[in-house]
Amino acid sequence: MKFSKYFVLGLFLSSTFSATSHAYLSIAESGELPAPGKYQFGIEPQLLTNHGGGANVNVFVDTALNDATSARFTMGAGSVDFNAFASVKWMPFPDVDQQPAMGFRLGAGLARDEGENLLQVQVAPIVSKKFDTEYGLTVPYLAVPFTFLNTKESNTTASHVAIGSEFHHPDWNQMILGGEVGIELNKAYSYISIFATFPFESSKGFGK
Repeated sequence: MKFSKYFVLGLFLSSTFSATSHAYLSIAESGELPAPGKYQFGIEPQLLTNHGGGANVNVFVDTALNDATSARFTMGAGSVDFNAFASVKWMPFPDVDQQPAMGFRLGAGLARDEGENLLQVQVAPIVSKKFDTEYGLTVPYLAVPFTFLNTKESNTTASHVAIGSEFHHPDWNQMILGGEVGIELNKAYSYISIFATFPFESSKGFGK
């Protein structure tokens, strides 16, 4: 009980007495996983809409680890001077019949923002559901990332809501498009981003 009290108190203090840095990490992926043996390369322009605004551009690569887990490595620059982030997405509940895909993404990385070096650790529950439409497959998703930011001066627990969707057009064999909106809950940038993902297989090259 004492540990729980100190833990909750620590989260409250870290959110109250914090530096000027804010969480900016988007999700830019649904609960769908790359097929085993395949990779996905992607690019994501991101427009920051609060705390002074700005823009970032991120690039990333995904790969499947097993039937329920994938890994992503992201690098980017822009208003956030530099960032490098590695994450693992675990989806123990797949999208089947009426059940949505449900799971978590856990990651960590380094960044430099507003003159400060940041260590970031993030956990994000993710829910998504596939829908077939006359224009193609769409996969809307919802995530609530919680990001622990560590700087030389202080610690901050940031959070935001991420709402987005992937779109798979039947005639676009080499590309998946997506978009996402981030809404600040605490110490985070709100943002609008779009992303394009390009499936890749070593034996065939780009394409699904």
